[in-house]
Amino acid sequence: MTTFQAYKIDKDGDTVKGRLEDLSAKDLPSSDVLIKVHYSSVNFKDGMVSQPDNALVKDYPIIPGIDLAGEVVRSRDDRFKEGDQVIATSYEIGVSHDGGFSQYASIPADWIVPLPDGLTLEESMIYGTAGFTAALSVYRLEQNGLTPDQGPVLVTGATGGVGSMAVAMLAKRGYT
Repeated sequence: MTTFQAYKIDKDGDTVKGRLEDLSAKDLPSSDVLIKVHYSSVNFKDGMVSQPDNALVKDYPIIPGIDLAGEVVRSRDDRFKEGDQVIATSYEIGVSHDGGFSQYASIPADWIVPLPDGLTLEESMIYGTAGFTAALSVYRLEQNGLTPDQGPVLVTGATGGVGSMAVAMLAKRGYT
């Protein structure tokens, strides 16, 4: 890889502007794992970072994209090796650490998980951070004994990303 493209946003006074830029690996933060990004979803936070008065981004310029799915190109961490398919979500990705709206991303190893069995890289970003959060919530509810026969489940924020994903997942598992 000599150069690659990334969508970068920068702030000039009260104006935030984004554009595609040609970058090289040295333009990325120095982190444990270099990932060739295949997919990134668009999250509410990604829209927020493009607003001039957002409280998320402290330092510009930044590559947004709070999640990504891709293939490990290089790793300084024994948990990951070249060719591994991985996902990275949340933490500081896309708000204070360059994110997934790039062909390559350099991410701390602790922020990365192997792609779950039975899921493609594309599917992982169709679900995205909202789906991942919803799935963790449903998993935790069931770990604590919730079953469909106990009655309806109230999902607050059901029209948002996490809430709508939770409603769909709960319905698929037999909940009302």
